[in-house]
Amino acid sequence: MGEILYEGDYLKVLKTLKSQSVDCIITDPLYNCDLNMEELRRVCRGNIIVFCAPENQFFKPDEFMFWVKTVSTKNYSKHIGRFVEMILILRGGTFNSLHWSQMTGVYDDRLIDPPVHPFEKPLSLIERLVRIYSNPGDIVLDPFNGSGTTGEACIRLNRNYIGIEKESKYCELSRQKWARLKQ
Repeated sequence: MGEILYEGDYLKVLKTLKSQSVDCIITDPLYNCDLNMEELRRVCRGNIIVFCAPENQFFKPDEFMFWVKTVSTKNYSKHIGRFVEMILILRGGTFNSLHWSQMTGVYDDRLIDPPVHPFEKPLSLIERLVRIYSNPGDIVLDPFNGSGTTGEACIRLNRNYIGIEKESKYCELSRQKWARLKQ
């Protein structure tokens, strides 16, 4: 299968996917997104992993982790800074144990290159989640593809990938990034 990238609204695209057609969802929606958990659960037969603000959890998780972000001076005009994001896990499938140092539940991975998307996550963090919650050959879905980091992790780790992104420029950026990986 490889990678498939749909350009459009995540919910409209999800409704076209078959029930129980993906093994794992790993995604990072906007904090104020109206995340349709019923539709995510319909298409996913396995784990659902979602990044969120601690005060805006999209669902009651079976487990949760924390990503301690790089300290930044942006976005202080209307609230105090946020240096921690929660990672919610709704278990339902694969769980691969890694070395204990990779299973702490608190991570401080950093971006290596300047971000190309305002909410880009470190590849090392996403690769860790892909390794723990999916197996080679599985189908991983990210309904908020952004710059394509989850797709990149899936290519590197031999998973199939479905991404959904509403912005054309990020779709093109993702396709270019993935093509470079395959050269």
